[in-house]
Amino acid sequence: MNDVLDATGECGPGLCLPTRPMPLPGSLSQEARDFLLTPPPVDFSIGPMWAYRETIDGQFAQLADLQRDVWPVDVEEAEINEVRVHIVSPPGDALRSSEHILLNLHGGGFVMGSGSLIEAIPIARLTGLAVVVPDYRLAPEHPFPAGLDDAVKVYARLLEDHAPEKIIVYGSSAGAAITLQMILRLKELAMPLPAAIGAFSPPSDLSDFGDSGRLYSLNGIWGGLHIAVDDPLSEIRAYLGGVDPKDPRVSPVYADLAGFPPTLLLSGSRDLLLSSTTRMHLALRSAGADAELAIFEAMPHCHWFAFHMPEAQLALEQMAEFFSRRLGLPRG
Repeated sequence: MNDVLDATGECGPGLCLPTRPMPLPGSLSQEARDFLLTPPPVDFSIGPMWAYRETIDGQFAQLADLQRDVWPVDVEEAEINEVRVHIVSPPGDALRSSEHILLNLHGGGFVMGSGSLIEAIPIARLTGLAVVVPDYRLAPEHPFPAGLDDAVKVYARLLEDHAPEKIIVYGSSAGAAITLQMILRLKELAMPLPAAIGAFSPPSDLSDFGDSGRLYSLNGIWGGLHIAVDDPLSEIRAYLGGVDPKDPRVSPVYADLAGFPPTLLLSGSRDLLLSSTTRMHLALRSAGADAELAIFEAMPHCHWFAFHMPEAQLALEQMAEFFSRRLGLPRG
């Protein structure tokens, strides 16, 4: 077997891959080609990730403003069970139902994304439903289970006004992990489960991002590989706060997944969490759960944030279709 160079430049066990070009598939839209060929503004391999909090939160806010030009929504700030939230709603007659509601747990590596609405705005318009977005507590100031506790508190309050079969919980990246963790917590507490969940590019095993985590960065082929969980600057280590990364409470791929609600999982073939997503899908199916999986050609992590691309719009439409279908609502 050939060897691969490790971080010190020495050879270690594995397959040594020579440098080779990464051509773009001919099936991609021009918008996707331009996006993939443009260097990203931030290289997250230069940690710690929470050092970029102000920059990324500002970029998310700017992106939300651009989204609202395409998908006008009403945004209300409120407090639910002592947790700050934003409620994103289709305006006026565009609201299809007040009985159904979506709960979005935003992404941001567990350490940033406070107040982010970029996962809620398009979905609110595409489904015609209100989306509640908790501003859950972030690491490293508030490690596990602080963010999860906040999500459960908001969900518990939603249950007072909405039947569980009329609620869907979803999130991307870190928010997808907390979505999965929340279902395990609800099962433990014997609380009603939502009608379905969306776990989009979830880190389902916080101990190991798998094969794709050794091939791709948060920006696909741009930048260095992700910081290992045992690195002091790792956002995963900051989030865990001393919890074993293979603990099923934080890494749901190791948990008892029997009785999980129907789940939609999305990823891209150049997503560092592709392996994590596909492993979660297999674990759910092995447990008898109803799980759907869609992988988008050549797309990096959470490509649906780049909503100008047809590939991103297709992902958002698949989310909205799944949510509407699982709630028994016709597509608007």
